[in-house]
Amino acid sequence: MYKVLIIEDEAPARKKLKRYIKQACSSYEIVAELETVAEAKSFLTQTHHIDLIFSDIELRDGNVFEVYNEVSINCPIIFATAYNEFLMNAFEANGIDYLLKPYSVERFSNAWDKFIRLKGSSSVNYSELIGTIHHLLKGSQDYKDQFAIKTHKEIYFLKVEDIVCFQADNGIIFAFDKRNKRHIMPQTVFKDIELFLDPKKFFRINRSESVQRKFIDKIERYTKNTVSIYLNSKSKIVRTSQNNTGEFNTWLGI
Repeated sequence: MYKVLIIEDEAPARKKLKRYIKQACSSYEIVAELETVAEAKSFLTQTHHIDLIFSDIELRDGNVFEVYNEVSINCPIIFATAYNEFLMNAFEANGIDYLLKPYSVERFSNAWDKFIRLKGSSSVNYSELIGTIHHLLKGSQDYKDQFAIKTHKEIYFLKVEDIVCFQADNGIIFAFDKRNKRHIMPQTVFKDIELFLDPKKFFRINRSESVQRKFIDKIERYTKNTVSIYLNSKSKIVRTSQNNTGEFNTWLGI
């Protein structure tokens, strides 16, 4: 019997999910139905045997990754959400599938079948399977051609081809376009941006800055082990770190 935990704050979504589970499996138990981040933290910090978690992401009191970043999860998670921007976060948190609402019974069945296949792979360590899935999904992830930028008034789209560089400052990442206009990115760590960027076009020159190749006008030696990079008709100057200079030169082919 499979023990299933549901983390979902919308009653219709829970009802639909339970109907699909019933169609897919004859031997299961819903161990709990949780609606908030607080409930999920409390439940998962206790000792419970769970085979599978179905999880929404945006709950009524916060984001479910507040839970998965604090609590060690030893079972697979199938995420079911209306938001697609958390894809890579999901697979870093033991996710094995990502159902975008509204999803069909066929899409649910594919996710359930993936869980069954993994559960039955007794000859392979489960955590290794999760790592393999994560790696393959990262490798197959399409590069973005634009980012959705949210303000208090609107959502607009910033084309990747127009981004000269990214800069991080006090937990905020800014994108600078070819007009030197600054845009606040929804991501707060570089790795979440880099997953969607072509590494042939963008390079992280230090801990807090990444540049696009086509906007590099020239480079000059700054110190023995670092270089200055002149971007976008020399309107912006950035510098490599000592650790990244050699790899940056190789990336440029020099």
